[in-house]
Amino acid sequence: MVNQTRYNKNRRNNTEIDWKETLTQVMDFCKRNIRYISAGALVLILAIVLATASGGKKEEQLMDTEEIVVETEVQEDYSKDAYPEINELISKYYKAYANANTKKLAKFATPISDTEKSYISVFSEYVKSYKNISCYTKQGLDENSYIVSVYLEMKFKGVKTTAPGLDFFYVRKNEDGSLYIDNLYSQFNMSNQEQALDADVAALIEAFEQQEDVIALQTDVQTRYEQAVESDPELKTMVEETIPNAITVWASDQVAAVKAAEEAKKAEEEAAKKAAEEEAARKAEEEKKAAELANAVSVYATDRVNVRADASETSDIIGHLEIGAQTTCLEARADGWSRIDYSNGTQGYVKSEYLSSEPVAQAVADEGAETAGGLSEGNTITVQESLNIRESMSQDSAKVATVFAGEKVTVIMSYAEGWTKVTYGDKTGYIKTDLLQ
Repeated sequence: MVNQTRYNKNRRNNTEIDWKETLTQVMDFCKRNIRYISAGALVLILAIVLATASGGKKEEQLMDTEEIVVETEVQEDYSKDAYPEINELISKYYKAYANANTKKLAKFATPISDTEKSYISVFSEYVKSYKNISCYTKQGLDENSYIVSVYLEMKFKGVKTTAPGLDFFYVRKNEDGSLYIDNLYSQFNMSNQEQALDADVAALIEAFEQQEDVIALQTDVQTRYEQAVESDPELKTMVEETIPNAITVWASDQVAAVKAAEEAKKAEEEAAKKAAEEEAARKAEEEKKAAELANAVSVYATDRVNVRADASETSDIIGHLEIGAQTTCLEARADGWSRIDYSNGTQGYVKSEYLSSEPVAQAVADEGAETAGGLSEGNTITVQESLNIRESMSQDSAKVATVFAGEKVTVIMSYAEGWTKVTYGDKTGYIKTDLLQ
């Protein structure tokens, strides 16, 4: 007998996460679904939260649905405890679960995400053991798989009364015939789909949940659970307050961790982008300098001239070119300045009028060197006629003092602009260079 099952395969789109609303949903779900705490159903909304949260703006969030029609064979009634090897597998699973031994748990169920492991660690703090386990089994999608509803009773730490619960597993056979729990179809992953599901298996499970005997078993366990809770105030407090509060704190921490991871990832991406931009700019500058050097021309200083940091007579002096010195002109500007490769890649600016494309004659160079030597810093010069000392390098500048013929001045520096800075007694100022020669 065949039954057509409609299975909605969820698609997603970009949506901003409302973290406050998400946490509210977690708390509400905890209160409504505490009866399924043993089966991990308590994590359903938490799993959805974390799957949605794991990217800030995920590429996917529930929105459109694509309907898949799957033909599945209508199952017969449950077989209770008909497969000893399944009962043994499930018992080992719950023993490891109660001890929060996720490493051992992974031997019986795979895959288990880090988020689910974190949840197990928190929940298991309150569970002492799982008792009276019974397995209600039906055939899976093929002869090597089984759908298993597991009845169990949870013994919480410090609580006398056990709490009945119902869990679900999809069990498969390995190639060697051994059994394992396919944790893709755990309630955790069925909700958050951290790993992709097989559409046919998912449809089979959806049809299974709607079968009469499955619903009857769920109703029976629900009744037992409610009776147990009402009979023991300590159990009621545990399942309605203590554990939901702990899980809510855990969920809040998970959401905060995901958000922090998003922000760290974003900061890392921005830092990488900035580093890439800076590296690109550095390479571009190097390429620009290389291109300039390839097109540069050699020039020669026609006088002792200052090399400045910028194209301005008030800019800082970074060095000098002696008369006849060779340098590389990178750019002859329209404003009367030339940009040169001054020293080891350091660029500077020189007045273009003091540069020539032709080597300076040796006699001129020697004369300039001799003159420059006479006007070197610290030299004392006896003036031949009375001269005015100016405040700056200009004839219109204010007069600082007058030095008379036969008196001496001391050179501080001689400038290519045709002025020499001197000291005269306690006065400092400028005299036209050619008047000192």
